[in-house]
Amino acid sequence: MLLFWSCDNDTVFLVSALQFMETDVIALIGPQCSTISHMISYVANELQVPLMSFASDATLSSIQFPFFVRTGSSDLYQMAAVAALVDYNHWKIVTAIYIDNVYGRNGIAALDDALTLKRCKISYKVGFPSNAKRSDLINLLVSVSSMESRVIILHTGTEPGLKLFSMAHQLNMMGNGYVWIATDWLSAYLDANSSVPAETISGLQGVLTLRPHIPNSKMKSNLVSKWSTQSKKYNYSDVCINTYGFYVYDRCPSVM
Repeated sequence: MLLFWSCDNDTVFLVSALQFMETDVIALIGPQCSTISHMISYVANELQVPLMSFASDATLSSIQFPFFVRTGSSDLYQMAAVAALVDYNHWKIVTAIYIDNVYGRNGIAALDDALTLKRCKISYKVGFPSNAKRSDLINLLVSVSSMESRVIILHTGTEPGLKLFSMAHQLNMMGNGYVWIATDWLSAYLDANSSVPAETISGLQGVLTLRPHIPNSKMKSNLVSKWSTQSKKYNYSDVCINTYGFYVYDRCPSVM
């Protein structure tokens, strides 16, 4: 039996995994989020079956979790790229905003290490819960605007990230004097959606984001062609392939 999960509901995911612990499971596929992947990795070790996930948390290692199979890239790589970008532009200090969970905290810890190697540093970092109120996020942004560094790294998920950018735009924090760098959550969202609202795009003008490089190849072009055909067939033509899709296909080429 193959088990597939998303991260729409953390509690449901965990309960479902535990319910199947004694069934004939041969593999666990999912989730994308690092927080649940940490918990389910213990389940995978107990079951002695592979857990395939594109959780990017660098602390999910095969040493601690021998049955964890990463289908995406580790945050170690993108944080090294962020640090290289900061160093290239001679920005010695930055501000970091992150979602306050395993994914966010460990990502910022990896960024801190990468910046240290470049003799740069995070001068101010602030986390927020996924259920943060609008007033709390506004207070967060106001505190960030008063900091010495206005080079801001945003490491979060799609929904809270877009919400923060919308609020920052309203507070005039997206113009001259500010530099925003979003980790690959933003490029993944933009690449996967061909019909992003014009208002959202307008509010993201000037934001830098990272995208893992996937060289052009015959396999890549064939996959894009197949995906286009299948998405039209099932009325998902506005859903495109992002880097996570390429990584998954690279691991499981027989799925299409």
